[in-house]
Amino acid sequence: MTHFRTVLLFLMASPLLVVGQQHDGCGERTFPTNVVDAHGQQILGLTSEQFRATFQGQPAKVLSAKFGGGPQRILVLVDISGSMWADSQQWELVKLVADDMASAGPPQAELALATFSTRVEANVRFGQGREAVREAIRGLNPRSNGAPKPSGETALNDAILEAANMFGSPQPGDAIYAITDGLENESKTTTVKVRQYLEQRNIRLFASVINNSRFVPLPQGPAGPELLGNTAKETGGYYTILETDRLKNSALGASANALRLLYSLMSSFYLLDIELPKDPDKPQELKLTVVDANGGKKKGAVALHPQNMFPCAAPR
Repeated sequence: MTHFRTVLLFLMASPLLVVGQQHDGCGERTFPTNVVDAHGQQILGLTSEQFRATFQGQPAKVLSAKFGGGPQRILVLVDISGSMWADSQQWELVKLVADDMASAGPPQAELALATFSTRVEANVRFGQGREAVREAIRGLNPRSNGAPKPSGETALNDAILEAANMFGSPQPGDAIYAITDGLENESKTTTVKVRQYLEQRNIRLFASVINNSRFVPLPQGPAGPELLGNTAKETGGYYTILETDRLKNSALGASANALRLLYSLMSSFYLLDIELPKDPDKPQELKLTVVDANGGKKKGAVALHPQNMFPCAAPR
């Protein structure tokens, strides 16, 4: 049996949020948010009256809160840099996680696939079908002549930025799902630019961070998963860390439960419509809390959402 130790890092409620779509006038914004309990399960049945928002110290009116899923697009972004595939057991886990998205991920989602090390390769574009994605994942082999040349360098920021452009015109529910060890040591693009670009286009970032402690200890600090986790957090996304000491067969085991929670957050969410007291002149954060029927803060409720809101005139 495969033994995995799965660490779930839920993105604790932090100040809010960002633009999604814009309606008539710059004060009204629409964006997705998930609300989870202490175990990471989604909290359903909330109404607009149970969300409290403030912007620059002033109340922001929550006009509506609709929960649901629907057609969406998810770009699976697989890291094939040297630290990911040099250990065969770790690379097998990477393929298992990617294949699980194609096989058990949100059924209504349209998938695309891209790989990266120092540059991005679009393996399967949107519209080619889920089976094409599944076949491409199962055929991934960084050592093959047709694959981008893997290296010890990882341009994670550049890859996320390029992946965002594969969506074309943004649509509600767009998400990038990165499968990576979280290393970043080669990008020309800054993390701040990546976060702002995703927020402005209303694209959430999700990730499974793969770690094999016997081969490459999981790095900490600015070059490790903390960097990726903060980016996911600020876009309203979520990430997990999957650790393994050995892989004995092709089964995800207990890690499958962690991935199912992640898929749930990708595929269904509250779509909040908020009226701001004024249009910001620069990126500003909007604070969001969830309250109970009595108006007190709902115990254990955590809102996952993009953090920054941009001026109406900001480029999309």
